[in-house]
Amino acid sequence: MAVAKLTERSVRDLSDARSFERGRAYFAAGQVHRFTIDGTAATATVAGTSVYRVRLGISANGLAGRCSCPYGQEGVFCKHCVATALAWLDAGGEAGESRVRPVTDDRLREFLLAQDPAWLADQLLAVSGADATVRARLEVARGADARTVFDARALRERLEDAIEIRGFVDYDTAYSYFRGVNAALGEVAAVVDAGFPDAAAELAEYSLELLDDAAGQVDDSGGGLREALDRAEEIHLTACAAGEPDPVALAESLVRRALSSDCEVFLSALPDYEQVLGPAGLARYRELVEQAWRELPPRKPHDYSSRGFVVTVLMERLAESTGGADALIEVLSRDVTSAYGVLRIAERLCADGRDDEALDWLDRGLADFPPDPRLRSLAADCHLRAGRRSEAAELRWANFADRPSLDSYLALRDAAGTGFPAWRERAVELLRSHPAASARFAARPRLGPAGHSLLVEVLLWEGDTDAAWRAASDGGCRDEVWLRLARERGATHPDDAIPILLAAADQAIQHKNRDAYRTAARLLTEARQLSRGGRAAAFQSHLVALRTTHRTKRALREELDRAGLP
Repeated sequence: MAVAKLTERSVRDLSDARSFERGRAYFAAGQVHRFTIDGTAATATVAGTSVYRVRLGISANGLAGRCSCPYGQEGVFCKHCVATALAWLDAGGEAGESRVRPVTDDRLREFLLAQDPAWLADQLLAVSGADATVRARLEVARGADARTVFDARALRERLEDAIEIRGFVDYDTAYSYFRGVNAALGEVAAVVDAGFPDAAAELAEYSLELLDDAAGQVDDSGGGLREALDRAEEIHLTACAAGEPDPVALAESLVRRALSSDCEVFLSALPDYEQVLGPAGLARYRELVEQAWRELPPRKPHDYSSRGFVVTVLMERLAESTGGADALIEVLSRDVTSAYGVLRIAERLCADGRDDEALDWLDRGLADFPPDPRLRSLAADCHLRAGRRSEAAELRWANFADRPSLDSYLALRDAAGTGFPAWRERAVELLRSHPAASARFAARPRLGPAGHSLLVEVLLWEGDTDAAWRAASDGGCRDEVWLRLARERGATHPDDAIPILLAAADQAIQHKNRDAYRTAARLLTEARQLSRGGRAAAFQSHLVALRTTHRTKRALREELDRAGLP
């Protein structure tokens, strides 16, 4: 199949201008290393703030790239990909012959069958010396017990090398760190597939210990630690299901590790491990969790303990798994110290269709704790299911009055049904009473005075653009609401919309970065489309003045040119 031709233009098209220039600087500085071409692919390492691995491929659809840097992992054709592509161009830019010539299994088997048995034995022994799995499989074939024959020492060392940290792993190197961790965990998973699940279960537990110890030494902004923990737990469960663990010892291990971990290890063991534990293991698991539960002191409001949290979650899972809703509610109701505790009980009752019981709890929660919109919302839902719209509307009104928002307005509307006009009048009156803000787009921060922003949003949602414009003119609103209003009004009242679009473009330019300039160009394009007829000259003058004022901003000029603006 024919492949696309690699050119500098194709590399520019895949990257933004900044990435291209920085990638070109990397290439020019000789920071591309280990560059190789294999068929229609090229690989390299690029030295930046760290050393990143790049792989490029070219096909009929064009050039594509992957990089181990954070941007590359999000699918961006980053500066490291640019540098590697330029190295490829420097090497001629041609796809080469693939160096890999795989031999089929059938041909290899035919060859092996023809060899001397002594030679084959020597080859297997050599391989088994470097691979514990091969060695164990050979010993099992000779008659050894598969549960005890696997030598896990080398793999334990591999896990230690991959997971243990000396110093600190920052954000820039966390991806590479977790990639190594996942590769090591993949080797543990392969032990299950090779027929040694009991050894794999022990290795998975060891992995969890190491990850728990490493947790405070790595930047986990990308969530790599949680993913690694989840994968190790998944391998452990798979191994236990495939092997023959002692059920009582397994129960003790699950509870012990859950209680000692800082990373919520095995917190959700039930119901997944139920079948593996069997009756004896589950009985021991229940005994240990209930003992920890009895030893917990009564919880006080605003009192948090990590052990208390873990024990409570374990007890809730046990109750839900083995006793159903009533057992769970008994656990939840032991120490109700907040509105959230009430909410969890009521939600569980509602899930079972027990709305009346849920309402009893919700009424108690609303009486015992500070007003909570979540309790009111759930109570309103219960009343609506019973056809009690008046009660539901009162609760939704209380939420709207406490925290006005478009969502709480729409919730009130849905609850009130045909009686909404009276509630709407009250809601609009409340919104009009909010303090006024600037009556024009003022290029101020998002956290500036709200004015009549919410009233404008409500009226726009209802499709009354003229009323929304009057509300904004009378009481002002935030810039983002002005901008939305201008776009809604532009088709019928361009003279109102154009000044707002131009002011928003000026505001974007002040941020002085490529994305902001691109936003400004889009806003100016919108204003240009509205500036027909007699307004065209005024728009032209504005653009001339803008280009003159910002003549030193090359990136802005490029974005204006790209948008086709004069």
